[in-house]
Amino acid sequence: MALRAVVIGTGWAGEGHSKALRLAGVDVVALCGRTPEPARALAQKLGIAEVCFDWRQALTALQPDIVVIATPANVHCEIVLVAAQLGCHILCEKPLGLNAAQARAMFQAVERAGVKHGYGATSRYAPAAVYAQTLLAAGLIGQVQEVESIHHFNTSPLSPYSWYFQLSQGGGALYNDFPHFLGQILFMTGATLQAVSGTARQLIDQVPVGPPIHDLRLGFVPPHPKQAEAGAWQAVDADMGYTILARLHMPEGGAADVLLQASEMATGRYPNSLAFYGDKGSLQLGGYFFSETIEHFDRTQQHWQEIQIPDEVSRLLAWTEDPVQSAWHQFISEFVANVRGEGYSGYPTFYDGWVANTIIDSVRSGQGWTAVPAWSDEMG
Repeated sequence: MALRAVVIGTGWAGEGHSKALRLAGVDVVALCGRTPEPARALAQKLGIAEVCFDWRQALTALQPDIVVIATPANVHCEIVLVAAQLGCHILCEKPLGLNAAQARAMFQAVERAGVKHGYGATSRYAPAAVYAQTLLAAGLIGQVQEVESIHHFNTSPLSPYSWYFQLSQGGGALYNDFPHFLGQILFMTGATLQAVSGTARQLIDQVPVGPPIHDLRLGFVPPHPKQAEAGAWQAVDADMGYTILARLHMPEGGAADVLLQASEMATGRYPNSLAFYGDKGSLQLGGYFFSETIEHFDRTQQHWQEIQIPDEVSRLLAWTEDPVQSAWHQFISEFVANVRGEGYSGYPTFYDGWVANTIIDSVRSGQGWTAVPAWSDEMG
């Protein structure tokens, strides 16, 4: 019998997760939304028969094997606690919670319920990131000593108001960008995070108000400047930039320092890069959000050379021209395989989400260096 899933959220992520679940052989029995028109439109587009507007009632009545939470973050915790109590396996989009206390409660709930849990920091699945992991593990640049994650998105200051600009809804760069880049670094190095310190920046005070946005793909399409000037504006309280320092414990026993910096508003000549510096050379990954290229600097020969990503890597990941959907497919295929008893393959879990929330709280509070607790520390 096929596994059955309920997807809560009918925007971009809700659509993407529904497609990925189906590709993994899961029957999406219902979509749950808040606003009738876009929810019913997505259900019709995907051929999903049932649309619900009360997620509690839907979970109780349908008793799905899997619950996918693809909503703004303000309702994540409540849904997870209910779904875990019902014995459902749970996939949740980032950020896991609005703060570390929520994320810790969610992590404890799924662990105590004995259900599988996955967390949507999925950009680690880019072929360049997967191949870079192999190169680093093989010692191509020697012992990794430093890492830099630098990203600038050049977002228009006229982007229309949506949940993305509200901290209370889980908006901003720390909640949405940082988990991806942290996940990439930990995945590629195999390191464990020891401590962090950082600052966050708001960068903009207000944005124009347009029609309600139900799909974040439409959330960064600015109106004409004259239209924006003549209309209403809404205050912004989400952080649009951050600078974070982190200390890693490497698998071979050494240590590495990390700089993660991002800005939604700024741009640069080379706006997006992820670099690893070792005692024998460097590895530089480039590309917008999902890494696309790899370059290697050999310290002995003193020159840079592009490294081709083997076609086999992209084939195994079923990578397409839509990197976001491709990553969702890989993530959910691994999660569903684990639900079916085929074993855990390393996909991000609620533990990763709780760690990210712990860091975000520390950065926002400006409390300085903060230790990152281990999995076992929070299961009491």
